[in-house]
Amino acid sequence: MVVPTIIPGNSVSGYEVENSVRFNDNDSPELDITYGSAGNRRTFTWSGWIKRSNISQNTTLFANGEGGTSYFKIKINDVDKLYIVTEDGSTLYRILSTQVLRDPSAWYHIVAVIDTTDDTAGNRLRQYINGVEVTAFDLEAQPSENYQTLMNTASKHDIGYAHYSDSEFLDGYMSEIHFIDGAAKAPTDFGEFDDNGVWIPKAYTGTYGNNGFFLEFKQTGTSANSSGIGADTSGNDNHFAVSNLAATDVTVDTPTNN
Repeated sequence: MVVPTIIPGNSVSGYEVENSVRFNDNDSPELDITYGSAGNRRTFTWSGWIKRSNISQNTTLFANGEGGTSYFKIKINDVDKLYIVTEDGSTLYRILSTQVLRDPSAWYHIVAVIDTTDDTAGNRLRQYINGVEVTAFDLEAQPSENYQTLMNTASKHDIGYAHYSDSEFLDGYMSEIHFIDGAAKAPTDFGEFDDNGVWIPKAYTGTYGNNGFFLEFKQTGTSANSSGIGADTSGNDNHFAVSNLAATDVTVDTPTNN
């Protein structure tokens, strides 16, 4: 199933997204953060808007790990399907959607919700595309209850590529990236349907937890601080280091200005 194109509609709440960042995979662009302490490894939420420039290639959206069989990642694979996978050397858990994301003119909203404390197995790894939960999978192996992923450890985490393999670079745009440490959120915390039934962004009003962050890409610097491209505006100051991205990669092509 091909996910329908999302064309920006009229904002219900009046919320407008001002910026995105453009990733050119030939430049090997990187956004990285290394946490000084572990957060919640059982419960967390990642939300981001993605516009792809190249399809049918492995693209990591958010990841960490040591490589080999020790990693966690949210990615779009080489047949354009959303894939959430965690592996720790002895166990492999994953969900791979049957839907595909193949429209390079569309902004897609992706939400990954991990909550291994849930006593319902099917609720432990969940994915949403444009506000709708994905329930049909090519692959599904849910974690055991209270399983600890490798995400949110005191280690390096990446946006737009996987550092441990130095591969799977994004070719496209990202906007409005939230990471919520310690809470399983709904897509309606980050988006809403407008009067025409189009899924659009809205302002998130919740908390972020210790390792959480919000990247709006409003700055153009290349340092890991509040003036950098990877500035965290959640209030946590979890700023990302920037490599192979420049001020010209901050754009006004956004989910509300496609």
